[in-house]
Amino acid sequence: MTNAQLSPTAQKVLDLLRQNKGLPYGANDVCEVADCSTGQAQVALDVLAKAGLIERQQNSFGTVTYIARK
Repeated sequence: MTNAQLSPTAQKVLDLLRQNKGLPYGANDVCEVADCSTGQAQVALDVLAKAGLIERQQNSFGTVTYIARK
């Protein structure tokens, strides 16, 4: 998947994560920046993770966050 194939929301989310490499973000964190609902942010994060553009992480408490791949 190339950046040209991403939805505008997914592109905004990817840009945020790339600008802040190493910092974990969840759907609630990115929805304001991407100007979308938490659900739309989650869909964008899932698409980006499946495309291998970001990494999904889950801690021992079950909290899921995402970071940009290095």
